[in-house]
Amino acid sequence: MAKSLPRLKKSELRSGPLAVTIESDEDGTLHSVTLPKRIPEGLDSAALSGVLAQLEKFPIAMDGAPFVKKVRQRMRKIPWGSALTYSELAAAAGSARAARAVGQACATNKLLLIVPCHRVVASVGLGGFACGLPWKTKLLELETEKRPA
Repeated sequence: MAKSLPRLKKSELRSGPLAVTIESDEDGTLHSVTLPKRIPEGLDSAALSGVLAQLEKFPIAMDGAPFVKKVRQRMRKIPWGSALTYSELAAAAGSARAARAVGQACATNKLLLIVPCHRVVASVGLGGFACGLPWKTKLLELETEKRPA
């Protein structure tokens, strides 16, 4: 028998000028986080930290093939203010030659911020980001400041 898809409820989390849309199931498990199309005016590290603090309270649905799950679990361990290259993350996930697969795991990540794919960069340049390079640049810039409590 086919496994039925969970019913997802959309809601919004807000801290200062940053509002993200989330989808969670009836058990409260987080399935997706969507950033606004435009970077909000006045976005600062306190607002980003505030949204992250709210997201960290949710259990998360970790979808994907075993390697993708391993990459995303390792990605969650990249601390605020740090970054890894796609190659470094591939090696940390146990497959040093799988940088492209890491890139694909980042590109299909639905749990933005909580699975911080913006902290994964190319060996030269930033690499990509589903929400666009302006968002990736802004998030990395905000994370150069100490994370507000």
